[in-house]
Amino acid sequence: MEFILNFLQNFWELSVMIGLYVLIGLIFVGVIHLYISEDWIKKHLGEDNKYSALKGALYGIPLPLCSCGVIPLATSLRQKGASKKAVTSFYITTPMTGIDSIIATYGVFGLPMAIIRVLSSFISGVVAGSFVKESYEDIQEEEKKSCCSSSSCCSSSKTVKENKFKKAFDYSVNEVFSDIAKPMFYGLILATVFILLIPNNGVEFLNDNLFIAYILIFLVALPLYVCSISAIPIALSMLAVGVSPGVAFIFLAAAPATNIITAGIIKKILGNDVLIIYLISIIAVTVSFALMIDFIFPKEWFVYTLDSLENESKSILDIGGAIIFLITMFYFVTKQWIKSIFSKKN
Repeated sequence: MEFILNFLQNFWELSVMIGLYVLIGLIFVGVIHLYISEDWIKKHLGEDNKYSALKGALYGIPLPLCSCGVIPLATSLRQKGASKKAVTSFYITTPMTGIDSIIATYGVFGLPMAIIRVLSSFISGVVAGSFVKESYEDIQEEEKKSCCSSSSCCSSSKTVKENKFKKAFDYSVNEVFSDIAKPMFYGLILATVFILLIPNNGVEFLNDNLFIAYILIFLVALPLYVCSISAIPIALSMLAVGVSPGVAFIFLAAAPATNIITAGIIKKILGNDVLIIYLISIIAVTVSFALMIDFIFPKEWFVYTLDSLENESKSILDIGGAIIFLITMFYFVTKQWIKSIFSKKN
């Protein structure tokens, strides 16, 4: 009984920490959706020049797409003639960041971690894209007509003018939030369990053997599907129990882009050589930043303990945001579970 109460308390504390900032991020997601279309992205990334990798990284940073959502868009870009350089860098920065996760990272961890997360994503994308060699043998001569099952991945041919507020709300809540609800829920559960079960000697071992810890965190990230938002509570729980901030940063920055699903798709649409460059670039850049976090940057930038998690003052906005966040998340998770159960029966 005590474990359940502690679990619920920590689950609530984590939700209060991130809920309001997720909602604020979704507002910006809706606004961006009104002014940046997939056609606009395709137009600007369709050219092959020396700035392809740079543009791919820049355009990918603010987009609120997880590693699943970016698949059809990146594939479409490639089929329309976008260079491998642009697609590779776009494929790295898009799942690693997003305006929603940037705002949430700033709200939860502070400005230094938010800036470092964006820089890590950007540099990883540019480095990977710069090393990719162009080969257009595998580009289709005619555009394939394909569309994923998720409406958030497909462009609409509707010409009817919609209310801008309704359009932004539908996209940010009914498409983006519904897509991240389940990984967000699982991320909160994993973060809560981590806080409750990680032994003190385990934390000491990780902090005394940082390079082993860096390797372990990449191995942990491989089988997990986490988006840039759902990685936040897990990284926060690592900091809260005393794990090195560099280790927490590696999970925060790299996990959304290095899971097995993403790696498999990269291999399929861009090839083995690009996959190797993709993984090496992410690992090299995130580890470099992790080392700077652990040994160069001021420690006070990244201090977060269980006491601060429990004792931090909570405003009415924080609590209200957490309640709205949890209700909305549980609504979409329950809806997806029910849909899954009925689809299996049929």
